[in-house]
Amino acid sequence: MKTPQSFKKKLLASLIATSLVSAGVALPTSALAASADATLRGTTTPNTQIVVREIATGLTRKTESNSKGIYVLPGLPPGTYTAQAGNGPAQKIRLSVASTITLNLPTATELAAVKVSANAINMNAIDVNTSQVGSYVSLHQIQNMPAASRNFLQFADTVPGMVFSSAGPGGATKLQAGGLADSAINVYIDGVSQKSMVLAGGIVGQTSSSGNPFPQLAIGEYRVITNNQEAEYGTLSSAAIVASTKSGTNTFKGGIFGSFNSTGMRAAMPAENAAGKKTPSTDKDYGFDFGGPIIKNKMHFFIAYEGKKFNTPAVVIPNAPEVYVSQLPASVQAQAGPANLPFLENNWFGKIDYEPTDRDRFVLETHIRNETSISGVGGVTTQSAGLNTINYQKTADLAWEHSGYDWFNRLEATWQDAAYQPTPILLGIGSAYTAAINTNFNPNQTILQTGNSPLAQQNKGQRGTGIFDHFTYDGLEWHGSHVIKAGFDLQRVTLTAQDAGDSNALFYYKVSPTTGVESIPYQVQFGSPIPGLRGCEFFGCRRGRDGC
Repeated sequence: MKTPQSFKKKLLASLIATSLVSAGVALPTSALAASADATLRGTTTPNTQIVVREIATGLTRKTESNSKGIYVLPGLPPGTYTAQAGNGPAQKIRLSVASTITLNLPTATELAAVKVSANAINMNAIDVNTSQVGSYVSLHQIQNMPAASRNFLQFADTVPGMVFSSAGPGGATKLQAGGLADSAINVYIDGVSQKSMVLAGGIVGQTSSSGNPFPQLAIGEYRVITNNQEAEYGTLSSAAIVASTKSGTNTFKGGIFGSFNSTGMRAAMPAENAAGKKTPSTDKDYGFDFGGPIIKNKMHFFIAYEGKKFNTPAVVIPNAPEVYVSQLPASVQAQAGPANLPFLENNWFGKIDYEPTDRDRFVLETHIRNETSISGVGGVTTQSAGLNTINYQKTADLAWEHSGYDWFNRLEATWQDAAYQPTPILLGIGSAYTAAINTNFNPNQTILQTGNSPLAQQNKGQRGTGIFDHFTYDGLEWHGSHVIKAGFDLQRVTLTAQDAGDSNALFYYKVSPTTGVESIPYQVQFGSPIPGLRGCEFFGCRRGRDGC
Protein backbone atom coordinates (compact mmCIF):
# COMPACT_ATOMS: atom_id res chain seq x y z
CA MET A 1 0.00 0.00 0.00
CA LYS A 2 1.09 3.53 -0.58
CA THR A 3 0.34 5.52 2.52
CA PRO A 4 0.23 9.32 2.45
CA GLN A 5 3.56 10.97 3.04
CA SER A 6 3.49 14.30 4.81
CA PHE A 7 6.71 15.82 5.94
CA LYS A 8 8.40 19.14 6.50
CA LYS A 9 12.04 19.64 5.84
CA LYS A 10 13.82 22.61 7.22
CA LEU A 11 16.32 23.57 4.61
CA LEU A 12 19.24 25.69 5.64
CA ALA A 13 20.95 26.66 2.43
CA SER A 14 24.67 26.80 2.55
CA LEU A 15 26.20 30.09 3.53
CA ILE A 16 28.00 31.32 0.50
CA ALA A 17 30.92 33.66 0.86
CA THR A 18 32.63 34.17 -2.44
CA SER A 19 35.23 36.61 -3.63
CA LEU A 20 36.01 37.10 -7.28
CA VAL A 21 39.04 38.99 -8.53
CA SER A 22 39.49 39.87 -12.18
CA ALA A 23 42.66 41.35 -13.55
CA GLY A 24 43.29 43.51 -16.56
CA VAL A 25 42.94 47.09 -17.66
CA ALA A 26 39.49 46.41 -19.17
CA LEU A 27 36.99 46.29 -16.32
CA PRO A 28 35.16 43.01 -15.68
CA THR A 29 31.41 42.61 -15.58
CA SER A 30 29.26 42.47 -12.47
CA ALA A 31 28.75 38.81 -11.76
CA LEU A 32 28.16 37.78 -8.17
CA ALA A 33 24.46 38.17 -7.41
CA ALA A 34 21.62 37.32 -9.78
CA SER A 35 21.03 41.03 -10.03
CA ALA A 36 18.69 42.75 -12.47
CA ASP A 37 20.66 45.98 -12.09
CA ALA A 38 23.03 47.34 -14.71
CA THR A 39 26.63 48.51 -14.59
CA LEU A 40 27.99 51.57 -16.40
CA ARG A 41 31.72 51.79 -16.97
CA GLY A 42 34.20 53.55 -19.20
CA THR A 43 37.05 56.04 -19.28
CA THR A 44 37.41 59.78 -18.86
CA THR A 45 39.97 62.23 -17.53
CA PRO A 46 41.74 60.82 -14.43
CA ASN A 47 40.41 61.81 -11.01
CA THR A 48 37.21 63.32 -12.40
CA GLN A 49 33.78 63.16 -10.84
CA ILE A 50 31.13 61.31 -12.88
CA VAL A 51 27.43 61.96 -12.28
CA VAL A 52 24.64 59.85 -13.76
CA ARG A 53 20.95 60.69 -13.43
CA GLU A 54 17.92 58.55 -14.35
CA ILE A 55 15.70 60.83 -16.41
CA ALA A 56 12.29 59.50 -15.34
CA THR A 57 12.88 59.27 -11.57
CA GLY A 58 15.73 61.65 -10.85
CA LEU A 59 17.82 58.88 -9.26
CA THR A 60 21.40 60.19 -9.06
CA ARG A 61 24.69 58.36 -8.60
CA LYS A 62 28.23 59.72 -8.36
CA THR A 63 31.67 58.23 -8.60
CA GLU A 64 35.20 59.31 -9.46
CA SER A 65 37.57 58.01 -12.10
CA ASN A 66 40.85 56.55 -10.91
CA SER A 67 44.38 57.66 -11.79
CA LYS A 68 44.07 55.94 -15.17
CA GLY A 69 40.73 57.53 -15.94
CA ILE A 70 38.66 54.37 -15.45
CA TYR A 71 35.30 54.54 -13.70
CA VAL A 72 32.63 51.98 -12.73
CA LEU A 73 29.06 52.56 -11.53
CA PRO A 74 27.39 49.25 -10.57
CA GLY A 75 23.90 48.75 -9.13
CA LEU A 76 21.97 51.03 -11.50
CA PRO A 77 18.30 50.16 -12.11
CA PRO A 78 17.55 49.64 -15.83
CA GLY A 79 16.46 52.86 -17.51
CA THR A 80 17.57 55.86 -19.56
CA TYR A 81 20.24 58.01 -17.95
CA THR A 82 22.28 61.12 -18.57
CA ALA A 83 25.98 60.72 -17.77
CA GLN A 84 28.43 63.58 -17.29
CA ALA A 85 32.13 63.76 -16.44
CA GLY A 86 33.20 66.96 -14.75
CA ASN A 87 31.98 69.97 -16.74
CA GLY A 88 31.74 67.96 -19.93
CA PRO A 89 28.55 67.49 -21.94
CA ALA A 90 25.83 65.18 -20.64
CA GLN A 91 25.26 62.09 -22.75
CA LYS A 92 22.21 59.84 -22.83
CA ILE A 93 22.62 56.13 -22.32
CA ARG A 94 20.10 53.30 -22.13
CA LEU A 95 20.96 50.64 -19.53
CA SER A 96 19.25 47.29 -19.99
CA VAL A 97 18.49 44.69 -17.35
CA ALA A 98 21.51 42.71 -16.06
CA SER A 99 23.88 44.43 -18.49
CA THR A 100 27.31 46.04 -18.37
CA ILE A 101 27.61 49.00 -20.74
CA THR A 102 30.75 50.92 -21.72
CA LEU A 103 30.52 54.69 -22.19
CA ASN A 104 33.61 56.89 -22.52
CA LEU A 105 32.93 60.41 -21.26
CA PRO A 106 34.81 63.53 -22.44
CA THR A 107 35.35 66.46 -20.09
CA ALA A 108 35.30 70.14 -20.93
CA THR A 109 39.09 70.15 -21.48
CA GLU A 110 38.73 67.48 -24.16
CA LEU A 111 36.00 69.15 -26.21
CA ALA A 112 38.42 70.75 -28.64
CA ALA A 113 39.69 67.34 -29.69
CA VAL A 114 36.55 65.24 -29.40
CA LYS A 115 33.29 65.68 -31.26
CA VAL A 116 30.35 64.91 -28.97
CA SER A 117 26.71 64.46 -29.77
CA ALA A 118 24.88 65.40 -26.58
CA ASN A 119 21.57 64.01 -27.80
CA ALA A 120 22.90 60.61 -28.87
CA ILE A 121 21.43 57.66 -27.02
CA ASN A 122 22.75 54.14 -26.89
CA MET A 123 19.70 51.84 -26.85
CA ASN A 124 21.26 48.46 -27.55
CA ALA A 125 24.84 48.48 -26.35
CA ILE A 126 26.41 45.04 -26.22
CA ASP A 127 28.56 43.70 -23.44
CA VAL A 128 31.49 41.92 -25.09
CA ASN A 129 33.22 41.03 -21.84
CA THR A 130 31.15 37.98 -20.97
CA SER A 131 30.78 34.52 -22.47
CA GLN A 132 27.10 34.35 -21.54
CA VAL A 133 24.75 33.69 -24.45
CA GLY A 134 21.34 35.33 -24.36
CA SER A 135 18.95 37.97 -25.62
CA TYR A 136 16.92 40.85 -24.25
CA VAL A 137 13.14 41.19 -24.25
CA SER A 138 12.33 44.89 -24.10
CA LEU A 139 9.28 46.71 -22.80
CA HIS A 140 8.50 47.66 -26.40
CA GLN A 141 8.32 43.98 -27.36
CA ILE A 142 6.17 43.12 -24.34
CA GLN A 143 3.72 45.91 -25.13
CA ASN A 144 3.50 45.48 -28.90
CA MET A 145 4.12 41.84 -29.86
CA PRO A 146 1.05 39.62 -30.41
CA ALA A 147 0.37 37.45 -27.37
CA ALA A 148 -1.91 34.51 -26.69
CA SER A 149 -1.89 35.09 -22.92
CA ARG A 150 -0.77 37.63 -20.33
CA ASN A 151 2.20 35.49 -19.29
CA PHE A 152 5.30 37.65 -19.73
CA LEU A 153 7.45 34.53 -20.22
CA GLN A 154 5.82 33.84 -23.58
CA PHE A 155 8.08 36.46 -25.20
CA ALA A 156 11.10 34.31 -24.31
CA ASP A 157 9.88 32.12 -27.18
CA THR A 158 11.56 34.62 -29.54
CA VAL A 159 14.98 33.60 -28.18
CA PRO A 160 16.66 30.67 -29.98
CA GLY A 161 16.36 27.44 -27.99
CA MET A 162 13.41 28.63 -25.88
CA VAL A 163 9.92 27.10 -26.25
CA PHE A 164 6.81 28.49 -24.55
CA SER A 165 3.71 26.32 -24.80
CA SER A 166 0.26 25.80 -23.35
CA ALA A 167 -1.65 22.52 -23.24
CA GLY A 168 -4.76 20.93 -21.80
CA PRO A 169 -8.31 22.25 -21.58
CA GLY A 170 -7.26 24.89 -19.06
CA GLY A 171 -4.26 26.07 -21.08
CA ALA A 172 -1.58 25.27 -18.50
CA THR A 173 1.66 26.96 -19.60
CA LYS A 174 5.31 26.00 -19.43
CA LEU A 175 8.67 27.32 -20.63
CA GLN A 176 11.50 25.04 -21.73
CA ALA A 177 15.07 25.63 -22.87
CA GLY A 178 17.28 23.48 -25.05
CA GLY A 179 14.84 20.57 -25.04
CA LEU A 180 15.19 20.10 -21.28
CA ALA A 181 12.31 19.88 -18.82
CA ASP A 182 10.62 23.07 -17.68
CA SER A 183 11.86 22.39 -14.14
CA ALA A 184 15.43 23.10 -15.33
CA ILE A 185 14.89 26.86 -15.77
CA ASN A 186 14.77 29.61 -13.17
CA VAL A 187 13.36 33.13 -13.14
CA TYR A 188 14.89 35.98 -11.16
CA ILE A 189 12.69 39.04 -10.59
CA ASP A 190 14.67 42.03 -9.35
CA GLY A 191 17.41 39.58 -8.43
CA VAL A 192 15.22 37.28 -6.30
CA SER A 193 14.96 33.62 -7.33
CA GLN A 194 11.47 32.29 -8.10
CA LYS A 195 12.59 28.64 -8.09
CA SER A 196 10.15 25.97 -7.00
CA MET A 197 11.89 23.60 -4.58
CA VAL A 198 9.21 20.88 -4.37
CA LEU A 199 7.32 20.90 -7.69
CA ALA A 200 7.93 20.73 -11.39
CA GLY A 201 7.41 23.77 -13.58
CA GLY A 202 10.71 25.48 -12.87
CA ILE A 203 9.25 28.38 -10.94
CA VAL A 204 6.80 28.73 -8.08
CA GLY A 205 3.12 28.44 -8.94
CA GLN A 206 3.40 27.16 -12.52
CA THR A 207 2.68 23.46 -11.95
CA SER A 208 -0.48 22.60 -13.94
CA SER A 209 -1.51 26.27 -13.84
CA SER A 210 -3.03 28.34 -16.62
CA GLY A 211 -2.31 31.47 -14.58
CA ASN A 212 0.57 33.89 -14.84
CA PRO A 213 3.60 33.86 -12.53
CA PHE A 214 3.70 37.66 -12.30
CA PRO A 215 1.61 40.61 -13.55
CA GLN A 216 2.83 41.40 -17.06
CA LEU A 217 2.06 45.08 -16.46
CA ALA A 218 4.72 45.11 -13.73
CA ILE A 219 7.56 43.74 -15.89
CA GLY A 220 9.82 46.38 -17.42
CA GLU A 221 12.15 44.14 -19.40
CA TYR A 222 14.09 40.92 -19.03
CA ARG A 223 17.09 39.03 -20.27
CA VAL A 224 17.12 35.36 -21.29
CA ILE A 225 20.51 33.70 -20.72
CA THR A 226 20.58 30.34 -22.48
CA ASN A 227 24.22 29.25 -22.16
CA ASN A 228 27.37 29.81 -20.12
CA GLN A 229 25.55 31.26 -17.12
CA GLU A 230 27.87 32.66 -14.50
CA ALA A 231 28.09 31.25 -10.97
CA GLU A 232 25.46 33.66 -9.66
CA TYR A 233 22.76 31.56 -11.36
CA GLY A 234 23.10 28.54 -9.14
CA THR A 235 19.60 27.01 -9.06
CA LEU A 236 19.10 25.99 -12.68
CA SER A 237 20.44 23.63 -15.31
CA SER A 238 19.21 25.28 -18.51
CA ALA A 239 18.16 28.92 -18.99
CA ALA A 240 17.97 31.88 -16.62
CA ILE A 241 15.40 34.64 -17.06
CA VAL A 242 16.47 37.83 -15.31
CA ALA A 243 13.64 40.39 -15.12
CA SER A 244 13.34 43.89 -13.71
CA THR A 245 10.09 45.44 -12.55
CA LYS A 246 8.74 48.89 -13.33
CA SER A 247 9.02 51.75 -10.89
CA GLY A 248 7.06 54.90 -10.37
CA THR A 249 8.43 58.07 -11.98
CA ASN A 250 8.15 61.81 -11.40
CA THR A 251 4.97 61.80 -13.47
CA PHE A 252 1.73 60.10 -12.49
CA LYS A 253 1.03 57.41 -15.07
CA GLY A 254 -1.39 54.53 -15.30
CA GLY A 255 -3.27 52.25 -17.62
CA ILE A 256 -6.14 49.80 -17.75
CA PHE A 257 -6.97 46.89 -20.03
CA GLY A 258 -9.58 44.20 -20.46
CA SER A 259 -10.61 41.44 -22.85
CA PHE A 260 -13.75 39.33 -22.92
CA ASN A 261 -15.08 36.21 -24.61
CA SER A 262 -18.34 34.43 -23.77
CA THR A 263 -20.54 31.47 -24.67
CA GLY A 264 -22.28 33.30 -27.49
CA MET A 265 -18.97 34.29 -29.12
CA ARG A 266 -17.78 30.74 -29.83
CA ALA A 267 -19.01 27.83 -31.92
CA ALA A 268 -20.67 24.86 -30.26
CA MET A 269 -18.65 21.70 -29.74
CA PRO A 270 -20.00 18.41 -31.20
CA ALA A 271 -20.95 17.21 -27.69
CA GLU A 272 -22.87 20.44 -27.14
CA ASN A 273 -24.70 19.99 -30.43
CA ALA A 274 -25.65 16.48 -29.34
CA ALA A 275 -26.86 17.79 -25.97
CA GLY A 276 -28.77 20.60 -27.62
CA LYS A 277 -27.15 23.37 -25.55
CA LYS A 278 -23.82 25.03 -24.91
CA THR A 279 -21.93 24.79 -21.65
CA PRO A 280 -21.63 28.29 -20.15
CA SER A 281 -18.12 29.61 -20.73
CA THR A 282 -16.23 32.84 -20.20
CA ASP A 283 -12.72 34.11 -20.89
CA LYS A 284 -11.79 37.37 -19.18
CA ASP A 285 -8.47 39.17 -18.70
CA TYR A 286 -8.37 42.52 -16.95
CA GLY A 287 -6.02 44.71 -14.98
CA PHE A 288 -4.47 48.09 -14.30
CA ASP A 289 -1.22 49.74 -13.27
CA PHE A 290 -0.51 53.09 -11.66
CA GLY A 291 2.59 54.82 -10.40
CA GLY A 292 4.02 58.20 -9.60
CA PRO A 293 5.95 60.34 -7.15
CA ILE A 294 5.51 60.41 -3.39
CA ILE A 295 8.41 62.87 -3.11
CA LYS A 296 9.64 64.10 -6.48
CA ASN A 297 13.15 62.87 -7.36
CA LYS A 298 13.24 60.99 -4.04
CA MET A 299 10.40 58.56 -3.45
CA HIS A 300 8.07 56.77 -5.88
CA PHE A 301 5.39 54.10 -5.85
CA PHE A 302 4.08 51.61 -8.38
CA ILE A 303 1.17 49.15 -8.22
CA ALA A 304 -0.10 46.62 -10.76
CA TYR A 305 -2.99 44.16 -10.77
CA GLU A 306 -4.01 41.52 -13.29
CA GLY A 307 -6.94 39.13 -13.04
CA LYS A 308 -8.09 36.13 -15.02
CA LYS A 309 -11.50 34.52 -15.00
CA PHE A 310 -12.03 31.47 -17.19
CA ASN A 311 -14.81 28.95 -17.52
CA THR A 312 -13.42 26.60 -20.14
CA PRO A 313 -15.73 24.04 -21.78
CA ALA A 314 -14.75 20.37 -21.62
CA VAL A 315 -16.35 17.10 -22.71
CA VAL A 316 -16.73 13.84 -20.75
CA ILE A 317 -16.80 10.92 -23.20
CA PRO A 318 -17.08 7.24 -22.16
CA ASN A 319 -14.20 5.25 -23.59
CA ALA A 320 -16.13 2.12 -24.59
CA PRO A 321 -18.80 0.96 -27.03
CA GLU A 322 -22.41 1.78 -26.17
CA VAL A 323 -23.05 -1.81 -25.11
CA TYR A 324 -20.74 -1.24 -22.13
CA VAL A 325 -21.93 2.31 -21.37
CA SER A 326 -25.56 1.19 -21.22
CA GLN A 327 -24.70 -1.15 -18.32
CA LEU A 328 -23.46 1.70 -16.10
CA PRO A 329 -25.73 3.14 -13.39
CA ALA A 330 -27.98 5.92 -14.68
CA SER A 331 -26.36 8.44 -12.33
CA VAL A 332 -22.98 7.65 -13.88
CA GLN A 333 -24.23 7.84 -17.48
CA ALA A 334 -25.74 11.27 -16.71
CA GLN A 335 -22.27 12.69 -16.04
CA ALA A 336 -21.18 12.14 -19.65
CA GLY A 337 -21.39 15.10 -22.01
CA PRO A 338 -20.45 18.80 -21.73
CA ALA A 339 -18.66 20.03 -18.60
CA ASN A 340 -16.65 23.08 -17.63
CA LEU A 341 -13.41 24.08 -15.90
CA PRO A 342 -13.67 27.33 -13.90
CA PHE A 343 -10.49 29.26 -13.06
CA LEU A 344 -9.92 32.50 -11.15
CA GLU A 345 -6.64 34.35 -10.57
CA ASN A 346 -5.84 37.59 -8.73
CA ASN A 347 -2.27 38.82 -9.21
CA TRP A 348 -0.97 41.88 -7.33
CA PHE A 349 2.39 43.67 -7.24
CA GLY A 350 3.39 46.74 -5.25
CA LYS A 351 6.68 48.65 -5.03
CA ILE A 352 8.03 51.68 -3.19
CA ASP A 353 11.54 53.02 -3.80
CA TYR A 354 13.19 55.78 -1.80
CA GLU A 355 16.50 57.58 -2.45
CA PRO A 356 17.20 59.76 0.62
CA THR A 357 20.70 60.60 -0.66
CA ASP A 358 22.67 60.19 -3.87
CA ARG A 359 24.35 57.19 -2.26
CA ASP A 360 21.41 55.29 -0.76
CA ARG A 361 18.35 53.60 -2.19
CA PHE A 362 15.70 51.57 -0.36
CA VAL A 363 13.26 49.32 -2.25
CA LEU A 364 10.24 47.54 -0.77
CA GLU A 365 8.31 45.09 -2.97
CA THR A 366 5.46 42.68 -2.41
CA HIS A 367 3.75 40.16 -4.69
CA ILE A 368 0.49 38.33 -3.92
CA ARG A 369 -0.97 35.75 -6.30
CA ASN A 370 -4.08 33.66 -5.57
CA GLU A 371 -5.65 31.03 -7.84
CA THR A 372 -8.63 28.71 -7.50
CA SER A 373 -9.60 26.25 -10.20
CA ILE A 374 -11.38 23.03 -11.10
CA SER A 375 -9.16 20.79 -13.22
CA GLY A 376 -8.81 17.24 -14.45
CA VAL A 377 -12.30 17.03 -15.99
CA GLY A 378 -12.72 15.66 -19.50
CA GLY A 379 -12.29 12.42 -21.39
CA VAL A 380 -13.26 9.58 -19.05
CA THR A 381 -13.00 11.79 -15.96
CA THR A 382 -16.37 13.17 -14.88
CA GLN A 383 -17.05 16.43 -13.07
CA SER A 384 -17.27 14.61 -9.71
CA ALA A 385 -13.77 13.20 -10.27
CA GLY A 386 -12.19 16.62 -10.82
CA LEU A 387 -9.80 18.47 -8.57
CA ASN A 388 -10.46 21.63 -6.62
CA THR A 389 -7.07 23.36 -6.59
CA ILE A 390 -5.79 26.25 -4.51
CA ASN A 391 -2.52 27.76 -5.72
CA TYR A 392 -1.00 30.81 -4.05
CA GLN A 393 2.24 32.72 -3.70
CA LYS A 394 3.14 35.59 -1.36
CA THR A 395 6.49 37.35 -1.27
CA ALA A 396 8.02 40.45 0.30
CA ASP A 397 11.48 41.94 -0.32
CA LEU A 398 13.29 44.83 1.31
CA ALA A 399 16.62 45.99 -0.13
CA TRP A 400 19.12 48.68 0.86
CA GLU A 401 21.64 49.79 -1.75
CA HIS A 402 24.58 51.95 -0.74
CA SER A 403 27.31 53.23 -3.01
CA GLY A 404 30.64 54.94 -2.38
CA TYR A 405 33.05 56.42 -4.89
CA ASP A 406 34.70 53.06 -5.47
CA TRP A 407 32.31 50.48 -3.98
CA PHE A 408 28.69 49.35 -3.96
CA ASN A 409 26.74 47.14 -1.54
CA ARG A 410 23.24 45.64 -1.70
CA LEU A 411 21.69 44.15 1.45
CA GLU A 412 18.35 42.40 0.97
CA ALA A 413 15.87 40.53 3.18
CA THR A 414 13.18 38.32 1.64
CA TRP A 415 10.12 36.36 2.77
CA GLN A 416 8.09 33.82 0.80
CA ASP A 417 5.03 31.62 1.32
CA ALA A 418 3.74 29.46 -1.54
CA ALA A 419 1.52 26.38 -1.74
CA TYR A 420 -0.11 24.10 -4.31
CA GLN A 421 -3.11 22.27 -2.81
CA PRO A 422 -5.24 20.10 -5.12
CA THR A 423 -8.14 18.27 -3.40
CA PRO A 424 -10.63 15.85 -5.00
CA ILE A 425 -14.08 17.38 -5.40
CA LEU A 426 -15.60 14.14 -4.16
CA LEU A 427 -14.30 13.25 -0.70
CA GLY A 428 -15.32 9.74 0.18
CA ILE A 429 -15.77 6.75 -2.09
CA GLY A 430 -15.43 7.22 -5.83
CA SER A 431 -15.75 4.65 -8.58
CA ALA A 432 -13.83 3.75 -11.71
CA TYR A 433 -15.55 1.45 -14.22
CA THR A 434 -13.38 -0.72 -16.44
CA ALA A 435 -14.17 -3.19 -19.19
CA ALA A 436 -14.33 -6.88 -18.39
CA ILE A 437 -12.40 -9.41 -20.48
CA ASN A 438 -13.95 -9.57 -23.91
CA THR A 439 -12.55 -10.46 -27.30
CA ASN A 440 -14.15 -7.42 -28.89
CA PHE A 441 -12.77 -4.72 -26.57
CA ASN A 442 -9.64 -3.95 -24.58
CA PRO A 443 -9.98 -5.39 -21.04
CA ASN A 444 -9.25 -3.15 -18.05
CA GLN A 445 -9.84 -0.07 -20.18
CA THR A 446 -11.40 2.69 -18.03
CA ILE A 447 -14.86 3.58 -19.30
CA LEU A 448 -15.75 6.35 -16.85
CA GLN A 449 -14.41 7.55 -13.50
CA THR A 450 -16.59 9.30 -10.91
CA GLY A 451 -14.08 9.76 -8.09
CA ASN A 452 -10.39 10.39 -7.67
CA SER A 453 -7.43 8.56 -6.19
CA PRO A 454 -6.24 9.50 -2.69
CA LEU A 455 -2.94 10.30 -4.41
CA ALA A 456 -4.69 13.29 -5.99
CA GLN A 457 -4.95 15.09 -2.66
CA GLN A 458 -1.70 16.97 -2.14
CA ASN A 459 -0.23 19.84 -0.19
CA LYS A 460 3.12 21.05 -1.47
CA GLY A 461 4.80 24.33 -0.79
CA GLN A 462 7.69 26.34 0.57
CA ARG A 463 7.87 29.02 3.22
CA GLY A 464 10.79 30.87 4.73
CA THR A 465 13.07 33.86 4.88
CA GLY A 466 16.39 34.82 3.41
CA ILE A 467 19.07 37.47 3.72
CA PHE A 468 21.55 38.37 1.01
CA ASP A 469 24.48 40.76 0.83
CA HIS A 470 26.53 41.51 -2.26
CA PHE A 471 29.53 43.81 -2.23
CA THR A 472 31.51 45.26 -5.14
CA TYR A 473 34.83 47.12 -4.80
CA ASP A 474 36.45 48.66 -7.86
CA GLY A 475 39.19 50.78 -6.29
CA LEU A 476 42.01 48.23 -6.31
CA GLU A 477 45.09 49.29 -8.29
CA TRP A 478 47.79 46.65 -8.54
CA HIS A 479 49.36 45.89 -11.91
CA GLY A 480 46.23 47.26 -13.47
CA SER A 481 42.68 47.92 -12.36
CA HIS A 482 40.70 45.22 -10.61
CA VAL A 483 37.19 44.62 -9.32
CA ILE A 484 36.58 42.55 -6.19
CA LYS A 485 33.17 41.06 -5.50
CA ALA A 486 32.06 39.24 -2.37
CA GLY A 487 28.81 38.29 -0.74
CA PHE A 488 26.69 35.74 1.07
CA ASP A 489 23.27 34.19 0.59
CA LEU A 490 21.52 32.67 3.59
CA GLN A 491 18.05 31.10 3.39
CA ARG A 492 15.93 29.12 5.82
CA VAL A 493 13.02 27.50 4.01
CA THR A 494 10.46 24.98 5.25
CA LEU A 495 9.36 22.57 2.52
CA THR A 496 6.02 20.74 2.67
CA ALA A 497 5.35 17.72 0.46
CA GLN A 498 2.18 15.77 1.24
CA ASP A 499 1.71 13.22 -1.55
CA ALA A 500 -1.66 11.70 -0.64
CA GLY A 501 -4.72 12.16 1.54
CA ASP A 502 -6.89 9.89 3.67
CA SER A 503 -10.29 11.45 2.94
CA ASN A 504 -11.24 9.49 -0.14
CA ALA A 505 -10.95 6.07 -1.78
CA LEU A 506 -11.31 4.78 -5.33
CA PHE A 507 -13.18 1.51 -6.03
CA TYR A 508 -12.64 -0.26 -9.34
CA TYR A 509 -15.54 -2.22 -10.88
CA LYS A 510 -15.62 -4.53 -13.89
CA VAL A 511 -18.33 -3.92 -16.49
CA SER A 512 -19.60 -6.72 -18.74
CA PRO A 513 -21.69 -6.02 -21.86
CA THR A 514 -24.01 -8.89 -20.87
CA THR A 515 -24.08 -9.12 -17.07
CA GLY A 516 -23.48 -5.44 -16.23
CA VAL A 517 -21.46 -3.99 -13.34
CA GLU A 518 -20.05 -6.44 -10.83
CA SER A 519 -21.34 -5.79 -7.32
CA ILE A 520 -17.97 -6.15 -5.60
CA PRO A 521 -14.90 -4.10 -6.63
CA TYR A 522 -11.91 -6.04 -7.88
CA GLN A 523 -9.48 -3.36 -6.70
CA VAL A 524 -9.65 -0.65 -4.04
CA GLN A 525 -7.24 2.21 -3.48
CA PHE A 526 -7.17 3.79 -0.02
CA GLY A 527 -5.01 6.51 1.42
CA SER A 528 -4.64 4.70 4.74
CA PRO A 529 -5.71 1.36 6.29
CA ILE A 530 -9.21 1.02 7.69
CA PRO A 531 -9.52 -0.66 11.11
CA GLY A 532 -11.25 -4.05 11.07
CA LEU A 533 -9.88 -5.29 7.74
CA ARG A 534 -6.84 -7.08 9.09
CA GLY A 535 -3.91 -7.58 6.75
CA CYS A 536 -5.58 -6.24 3.63
CA GLU A 537 -3.45 -3.96 1.51
CA PHE A 538 -6.49 -2.59 -0.34
CA PHE A 539 -4.71 -2.39 -3.65
CA GLY A 540 -5.13 -5.30 -5.97
CA CYS A 541 -6.98 -7.25 -3.27
CA ARG A 542 -9.23 -10.17 -4.23
CA ARG A 543 -12.72 -11.07 -3.21
CA GLY A 544 -12.99 -13.51 -0.35
CA ARG A 545 -9.53 -12.76 1.00
CA ASP A 546 -8.69 -10.80 4.16
CA GLY A 547 -12.13 -9.20 4.27
CA CYS A 548 -11.87 -7.50 0.85
